[in-house]
Amino acid sequence: MSCCSTSSEGILASWQPIDAPPVPPAEQKCSPCSCYRCLMAPMAGVVFGIIGCNYAPYVLWRSHDSVVDWLAVIVFHVLLSLLIASYLQCVFTDPGTVPMEWHNAIASDPNLAAHHRLCPRSALHRPLRSHYCSVTRRVVLNMDHFCPWVINTVGFYNRKYFVLFLIYTFLTCTWVVITLLPTYMRTGLMVGQTRHWSPARSMVAMMAMLLDATLLVMLLCFGGFHIHMVLYNETTIEGSSPHFDVGPRRNWEQVFGENPWLWFLPVWGKGPAGNGIHWPMNRLSDLRSGDEYCEDGLADSAKLLERISSSEGE
Repeated sequence: MSCCSTSSEGILASWQPIDAPPVPPAEQKCSPCSCYRCLMAPMAGVVFGIIGCNYAPYVLWRSHDSVVDWLAVIVFHVLLSLLIASYLQCVFTDPGTVPMEWHNAIASDPNLAAHHRLCPRSALHRPLRSHYCSVTRRVVLNMDHFCPWVINTVGFYNRKYFVLFLIYTFLTCTWVVITLLPTYMRTGLMVGQTRHWSPARSMVAMMAMLLDATLLVMLLCFGGFHIHMVLYNETTIEGSSPHFDVGPRRNWEQVFGENPWLWFLPVWGKGPAGNGIHWPMNRLSDLRSGDEYCEDGLADSAKLLERISSSEGE
């Protein structure tokens, strides 16, 4: 049976030809609360506690005797502001779920309903690349993972902010390590001398320095991994997804939007390119022709979700 036998089905179906224009995204919404998210709220305190451990020695305790010192502080505040803004956007932005209008349209068409998996937990038909999040108990569009640090599921509409949070955390830690290390060496803190700071302040500064160095190394790998996945249109759950790879630029725009001036700013703008429901596929013509890819289920979203959702235990 053809994946899209009518033009109406073609518009509603989650899979789209590679040259299909992106569907306008939904409006930005606040992510709904849940009991588990409330229980995880103290993680935000941990994040801001780490920020405070860096802010005190870098801005409040250190003397700023030169123009270079003040320029370093200004750069630090710019990076920190972008970090905090990205974090808050990721925490509070709804990653997106299945619109009831789309679900009802799929459910009313037996052919489309047969090709879009019905989630037994939410009773909603699921588009391609959507998954049921057992933490927030809802279907999330283009779900990547639930992150306890941001107390939210990373999905289609907040993935940009998650990646920016990683980028600006890495840059902030790098900046602190590079600019504070000379001060540490000069004041003798590296060898336990405390002429300039009290022992307590010296301990906090050393802990911040070691923590930043550790985060720097970790985020170099973790952040690079997530940027790679964005460029290849992959997610943590799905892994390699060659059929959704429509080129680095379009892959990037599906997360960061089409306006390059807003790519690295934690603002909504016009949102990502697409709506998380309809996905251009670079081998859709092959899938419709009945070749091996159609046989292994890549043209059938129900079978595709069955194959890539094994982690959910359904």
